[in-house]
Amino acid sequence: MAKRVFAVILDEPNKTALDALKHAYDTDFYQVNDLVGLVRTEALSGLVAETAGFKDEGPASGVVFKLNRWYSGFTYRGLWEWLSEVEDEGQ
Repeated sequence: MAKRVFAVILDEPNKTALDALKHAYDTDFYQVNDLVGLVRTEALSGLVAETAGFKDEGPASGVVFKLNRWYSGFTYRGLWEWLSEVEDEGQ
């Protein structure tokens, strides 16, 4: 199965949640800022949310969205390169 890209959006900055994602996904995690990270994985969004700590009475709250290939904008070159790695794998 090909990897998918998920946007993880925190309700408020939470270093613990971002660190958990970085630990679990390593190079398949890209931190955009204190509220947003991207994850590349074959897992479903529920597992990504659980890894971030989005549970009832969990240490973090937020939402996970699956991205498609239809995105555009202007941001750091490193982000576009990171996203293109998944496209090169045939997402």
